[in-house]
Amino acid sequence: MYPALIIGSNWIDKIMPEEPSSTVRFSRVLIAMRHAKSDWSDGSLSDHDRPLNKRGCRDAPRMAHWLDELNLVPDLILSSTSERTRQTAALMRQEWKRDPVVSYTQSLYLAGPDAIKKTIGRDGCDVERLMVLAHNPGIAHFVSLLAGKQVDMPTAAIAVFHLTAEDWSKFNSDDVELVQYMRPKAL
Repeated sequence: MYPALIIGSNWIDKIMPEEPSSTVRFSRVLIAMRHAKSDWSDGSLSDHDRPLNKRGCRDAPRMAHWLDELNLVPDLILSSTSERTRQTAALMRQEWKRDPVVSYTQSLYLAGPDAIKKTIGRDGCDVERLMVLAHNPGIAHFVSLLAGKQVDMPTAAIAVFHLTAEDWSKFNSDDVELVQYMRPKAL
């Protein structure tokens, strides 16, 4: 597991200075998240319709607070259409002063890394901070590919990347840097 990289309360200002410098300037932030813990107790529900369990309902707001403390509330959330991702997004949005737009898309339900990247390129708009809320194993593979190393994504885990690409449709693993990682058990 990778610890959270906390660089102080104004860390984004240090990484993204207003004046050009000799360091790389990041223009976008990608927040990749796996949905919070789901409930398996009702065997009559389809996988798509499973809600969050008590732990999931507790962890989603905790992760929302963590993002808020880092000034990383997204401008847009691209989310799978499953019940557990919808509930995760709703619980997080309740914790934020600023309410991001949420776009639910079937293409993120049980999506692999390529489908996640295509969805970001197609639906990312011109936002600075984009969150993708999806499922394992796809979200873990996607995060690992971007990070260039194995990154576990337990339920409600978040990986934050800075991108140098000016356009969501053109980013690739050469344009990103993993700058934050957190999971509920580490809070």
